[in-house]
Amino acid sequence: MANIVEIQHNKASLRKRLLMGSIGLSTLLIGIITYLGHGILMDLERDFETEYFNQQGPLIAKAITLETEPQTIIPDSVVAVFNNTTLLFQRADIDSSTVSQLNSTPDKFREINNQRYYRQYFPSSENNDPLTIIWRTKDQTVVSSEIINTLSIAAFITFWIAVWIALLMSAFIAKRFETANDKLAQLALEDPLTKLANRNALLANTVFNEGNGALFFIDLDRFREINNALGHSMGDRMLFAFAQRLSGLVEETATVYHYRSDEFIICLPDVASDEILNRAFTLLYQCREPLFIGNSAFEISCSIGAARYPDHGHHPEMLIRNAENAMHRAKRLRLGVQIYNDRLAYNSTIKVTLRGQLRSALTNNEFVLYYQPKVDIRQKRLAGVEAIVRWNHPDEGLLQPGLFIDLVEQSGIIHAFTRYTLELAVKQIKAWSALGYELPVSVNLSAYNLLDSAFIPFVRELLDKSNIKPELLEFELTESATMVDIAVSRRVLANFREMGIKTSIDDFGTGMSSFAYLRELDINTVKLDQSFIAGITHEPRDAKIVEGIVSLCRNLNIEIVAEGVESQEQADVLEQLHCYIVQGYFYGRPVPASEITINLNGHERLTQ
Repeated sequence: MANIVEIQHNKASLRKRLLMGSIGLSTLLIGIITYLGHGILMDLERDFETEYFNQQGPLIAKAITLETEPQTIIPDSVVAVFNNTTLLFQRADIDSSTVSQLNSTPDKFREINNQRYYRQYFPSSENNDPLTIIWRTKDQTVVSSEIINTLSIAAFITFWIAVWIALLMSAFIAKRFETANDKLAQLALEDPLTKLANRNALLANTVFNEGNGALFFIDLDRFREINNALGHSMGDRMLFAFAQRLSGLVEETATVYHYRSDEFIICLPDVASDEILNRAFTLLYQCREPLFIGNSAFEISCSIGAARYPDHGHHPEMLIRNAENAMHRAKRLRLGVQIYNDRLAYNSTIKVTLRGQLRSALTNNEFVLYYQPKVDIRQKRLAGVEAIVRWNHPDEGLLQPGLFIDLVEQSGIIHAFTRYTLELAVKQIKAWSALGYELPVSVNLSAYNLLDSAFIPFVRELLDKSNIKPELLEFELTESATMVDIAVSRRVLANFREMGIKTSIDDFGTGMSSFAYLRELDINTVKLDQSFIAGITHEPRDAKIVEGIVSLCRNLNIEIVAEGVESQEQADVLEQLHCYIVQGYFYGRPVPASEITINLNGHERLTQ
């Protein structure tokens, strides 16, 4: 409303300025005309008088030469007549000093005592001696009045014509400005691509101050790949089609916004808290329906973060930030939908703080390794451990890797960080070996490490210096890491095998090309993702999938490890399916190396 009032005020101010400017211009024009008219009037008066005097001059010269009645025919306007210096005639009401002054001046017109006089040389009719005739000018007020009246009428008409022109011009220009303002307002509040309300309109929305509701932050999955593969033109068409779909899926009271790029926001007023999750999942499933663009059909998935108002914020910026944080978690964990909670707020805030402390933490050796056991449930022994990094933060305490690993990968210290953790793991392998325990340790690698040309020489040098058995070191790579470049992954893994280091694929089954890696990459172990293990005791499909993967890996001579085992029932099913190496909280959480050392002689459950 404030913007509308401001626009209206600007329109009124514009009209006022145009009107005042036109009136001022008209007044200036009238002043110029009056000034010029006054000069013209004075010139006209002089011309009239001069013409009159020139016409009367011969008559006066003749009258002077008559001896009978010379004065009776001389006009009253004649003050005096000289023949050279001889005074021939003088009006009785004029004193001699005035006449002398008039006769001595060379000017034709002269004003004395508020009276104008005209001095004229004229030859007489009898001889060539010139006559000097001094006239008293007649009153020209009649002529002047007529001229002034004419100029006044013209000025008045000009003034009102100017005022009407100013009014018409101001109305026309104001209309043009109003149209332009409307277009600018539309551009400011509407996204030109999708024709939806944009971020500015969202921030100006006052619905967040009224009642309860929800804000959905929607982000398209893998949209960049569509842009890269099909071009930005197809990407724009897809965004427009998706925007139209969203507009058709929500009720009239809801508003859909195109926030930026492939991100959309839906504002749902008057939604109860217990309905938000169901509404979000319903929207998620509806968005996954094939989207037809021309003759092509696309299946587009998305991730949705939800925030409630006023619980999660009283103003748009806070709600958007919280819903976006929830969306990022839903995308990262492939949840589809995530409702904001206070824990997400803590994670978001602390990540901003941690980002600036990574280098100092690495320099101060604040990163430590914890070890989670891998157990052979058939032989009842410890089969190995996975090294999991923790941040021993001086203020926040022991931090989980989920809070900082992605920050490390995004920063410039990823290579130094990996080398540091690898040195710690090799040092621990050497310490256990010195105690007589040859316990394999697996270390996680980032996709960036595969692209590091100096990483292979570093590993070789580290093995030579430590003198440990290479087979006790294993590198774990996620499917996303191996997707960087299959040729690069194949070459790096071949170097690892050449050095005697084992490799494994972590979170197997969560990617799109899991089985292709079994064919393309020479790996030793597959770590089955915990999402398959969670439902193995009550979901027959999960059990069949696990059985199939175990059978395939056994036939390919690839060892398989089941992650996320949290109960004896899950372990029993896995043993029945011939998956014998397991890892999970049921057998032990990540603990310091000292606690692993205590339990090396058995497979007791480890506690943190």
